[in-house]
Amino acid sequence: MSDVIERGSEMGEERTVMGDWRLALRGVRQDRAGDALMGYLFILPALALYLTFSGYPLIRGLMIAFSDYRYLIPNHQPFNGLANFVEMVQDPLFWASFGRSLYYTLIYTPLNIGLGLLIALLIARITRPFEASIYRVVAYLPVVLPIAVGFLLWKQLLHPQFGYLNYFLREWVGIANPPAWLADLDWVIPTLAVAAVWKHVGQNILLFLVGLYNINGQLYEAAAIDGATGWAQFRHITLPLLSPTTFMLLILSLIGAFQVFEYTYVMTGGGPVYATLTIVLHIYNNAFRSFKMGYASALAYVLFFILLALTLIQLRLQKRWVHYE
Repeated sequence: MSDVIERGSEMGEERTVMGDWRLALRGVRQDRAGDALMGYLFILPALALYLTFSGYPLIRGLMIAFSDYRYLIPNHQPFNGLANFVEMVQDPLFWASFGRSLYYTLIYTPLNIGLGLLIALLIARITRPFEASIYRVVAYLPVVLPIAVGFLLWKQLLHPQFGYLNYFLREWVGIANPPAWLADLDWVIPTLAVAAVWKHVGQNILLFLVGLYNINGQLYEAAAIDGATGWAQFRHITLPLLSPTTFMLLILSLIGAFQVFEYTYVMTGGGPVYATLTIVLHIYNNAFRSFKMGYASALAYVLFFILLALTLIQLRLQKRWVHYE
């Protein structure tokens, strides 16, 4: 009889423990649900802003891309299927703008990344902290400089008759007829690319410096003991360990280069003779000068898928040369 009583008491204790465990688990779940709800409430304002100013325009733009929407004609949004995309294939300015954007990208991207890495390597060699900080500030200054001020500086520098660059080439180098940089068909795209690199390279410099400062110095010491030269250390230590940073900057530079607008719009207006008509400027002209919103939306979505394809290709290829450890 006593054994039965003891077993009953043990079973009662087990039920009590199980009940306490279930209550505790239920409390944990309720706490997590409350935390999740609180988190959603915190991000709700940002989510509402995103859906209002990004999500809705994306959906609306996709709908407009398949219509003959004219901004100046009220309630004129007839569905025209793939007519905008057919027009795009037959539009010589589209192919010209795509070629100009590609040419600009091929100049801007390697120059932006290569110059940023070179300057970062030079600054990283400076051992005095205050002196290094001065160089970092100077390198980043063009990034925070207003775009209008930067354009005025470059126009002053590149003026064909009174610009400082052509004066130097005539008086000191001996070139009698230097190029009219922003009016020469052969030089205008490279000139704009150099101006854009001057504006944005400071970001790359700082990001490369972060990567360089995080490399363990003992790796270089061990390589030097093994007889590795400076070039060998750079090739086998610095470049592999900077590959994640380089990969990120490569994606950002490609996307930014294909979306270039302000330099061509302000400095050249797409000229001379459409020589700087980039694809984004072509979208702008169709949307806000010709008021062909449907065609402009189709152009914008084609650009989006071009950039998406380039990004996916880079993500696929990065496994071959990007080292995260």
